[in-house]
Amino acid sequence: MIQNYLKQIQKEFSHIEPYDEDDLEWWNEGLDLIREGKLVQAEKKFKMLVVSQPEHSDGFEGLSKVYSKMDRIAEAKYFIDLAVEKVKKSVQSGHTDPEILELMLNQKKAIEKLNK
Repeated sequence: MIQNYLKQIQKEFSHIEPYDEDDLEWWNEGLDLIREGKLVQAEKKFKMLVVSQPEHSDGFEGLSKVYSKMDRIAEAKYFIDLAVEKVKKSVQSGHTDPEILELMLNQKKAIEKLNK
């Protein structure tokens, strides 16, 4: 299932064209929804962000946070791995501070501990 998960998300939100949406607030809205315990709604926001910004880590990291809270650890790990990959590229190109990568690697370690 996980291997096709990104394709399922793209199909679910096919009305969103990459890089065309005004998605600046989706990250913040998703985090607010997590804090409010509205995980299904947060999941939707982050899925929309993944489709809208496929090369940026925020949507992937957000889904990882949601799935961790939902105890869907395999999915949380899958999405944090994708987020880390994207942040590494961004750090290498000088667009992201290395501290962001460190924070995300810590999140990855926390998820891996949940899987044990």
